[in-house]
Amino acid sequence: MCAIRTLCIKNEAHISHCTHCQTMYIWHNNLMLNFTPEDFEEFRYILNRQEFHDCCLLFPDGEERVIVHAPCRDISFTFTRGQLEDLKAAMDESFLMKEVYELIK
Repeated sequence: MCAIRTLCIKNEAHISHCTHCQTMYIWHNNLMLNFTPEDFEEFRYILNRQEFHDCCLLFPDGEERVIVHAPCRDISFTFTRGQLEDLKAAMDESFLMKEVYELIK
């Protein structure tokens, strides 16, 4: 049975993980993404390489957003500048918190 531990909350980004199966969860608005620890690190690396001003697009609602492609070609995520920065910060903090919990275990 999963024992979910919250690692970080930054506005709409909530990141947690299961202490048993080690699954990492990113909850963002109506999305829930599940990652192995290795896939979480890879997704974190991809997001941290993306600069908002380099790849943002103006959407039909007048808001600028960045598109992040998922491994599945049919799915992409979009984030405003604030959402992307919150998600990046939450992922970085979660990565460190998970390491802290591993050290005190």
